[in-house]
Amino acid sequence: MSRLSGGLVDRSERLSFTFDGKSFTGHPGDTLASALLANDIRLVGRSFKYHRPRGIFAAGPEEPNALVELRGGARQEPNTRATVAELFDGLEACSQNHAGSLRHDLLAVNDLFAPFFAAGFYYKTFMWPKAFWEKLYEPAIRRAAGLGRLSMRPDPDAYDKGFLHCDLLVVGAGPAGLAAALTAARAGARVILADEDFRLGGRLMAESH
Repeated sequence: MSRLSGGLVDRSERLSFTFDGKSFTGHPGDTLASALLANDIRLVGRSFKYHRPRGIFAAGPEEPNALVELRGGARQEPNTRATVAELFDGLEACSQNHAGSLRHDLLAVNDLFAPFFAAGFYYKTFMWPKAFWEKLYEPAIRRAAGLGRLSMRPDPDAYDKGFLHCDLLVVGAGPAGLAAALTAARAGARVILADEDFRLGGRLMAESH
């Protein structure tokens, strides 16, 4: 698949990563989403309720579909948006919310019964006998709802914390946030600029078609 020229992607270096056990390559500056698209991977997950096929829809933290599991073992990280996950060499990613393979999801049979599954039907349907809810109904519904899995292992990492004080906190390092932080800093204010992304400047689409 050809890429557009320019952008944040450094095409002079290659990074290896895996998605659902298959090996692919990308470049520094890629997100997991852009690397998957560049490798012609369109199917990345299944919908929450009916397990319909889902692809990458957005470019940032608003992404509703491309939720993946990163890494493995005790460091397994579920429900991560592929659109904000920075690609690095050796990244392991897995799709989630499916029974069987991603392409042949057994729970996609739910879609056949969609006309009978009104919103909130399970709260009205699975009420009797009462003892079945906790031991049978709820576990089955949660498995069908899917989303990510926790490793259930102790976290092997240690975390530290710090305390910062400022005159102005700017949330978001897009063009407006950068301009506000720079203006305030030049006026003598102590500024903290916070952003959820791994690059300043706002979300830029580096994917190709």
